[in-house]
Amino acid sequence: MFFSKYVRCGLILPVIALVSCASQQPLSSVDRNRFKTIALNPDIKAPEHYVYRDVAGKRARAIGNNPFLGIVGPLVGAAIGASSEAPGFKRFDAAASKKPVDIRSLVRRNMETALRNAEFFKLTNSNADMTLNIQILAYGVAPIHEHQLGGVITAKATLVGGDGKIIWKKDDWGASNTTAMLEDLEKNPSLWPQMANEAAEAVARKVILVTSKTERTVSPTTL
Repeated sequence: MFFSKYVRCGLILPVIALVSCASQQPLSSVDRNRFKTIALNPDIKAPEHYVYRDVAGKRARAIGNNPFLGIVGPLVGAAIGASSEAPGFKRFDAAASKKPVDIRSLVRRNMETALRNAEFFKLTNSNADMTLNIQILAYGVAPIHEHQLGGVITAKATLVGGDGKIIWKKDDWGASNTTAMLEDLEKNPSLWPQMANEAAEAVARKVILVTSKTERTVSPTTL
């Protein structure tokens, strides 16, 4: 069936890519005279499954850039790209299943580390002035160095005060330093947890530790 689970996963791409590149304030901009303590919500939202991207799908997806296709172009390109990636997804899924990762735990641990290292606010488990909610928008592997795959995570952080009002929010993406060909991942499935952890560390640093005013950009590796 054309709209198989592989194609449906591919439709995540235009959803992420169409996020406007709005100017974003750093966490350091939050008033530290008013807010002293912060808690990380352990209930991190995440998709049920990872996403697979490769160069073949990237090229097929470029069809969606045809101006004659109008606003449906990205959806058409995503569907065609995901269809071409289906064989690679099956191979990656078989390898990754041998070394499964708990993406929520990885992101939570790295976000906690980033909060401690930033020292903007005291990290506490109860009675905090603010609560940081994390949502993993998408995660998986994508082409980092031409045909080589790397781990990629896109995430959104929302800081909420005790009154339930949003104080600050930011979304960004992170990629792993470790990259490998799909064949290497099949031979060594342990590369997948390594990539996922490095991507989690990278996105945590971008979301929490980047202290300058930033503008979110859509990367070629964004899922």
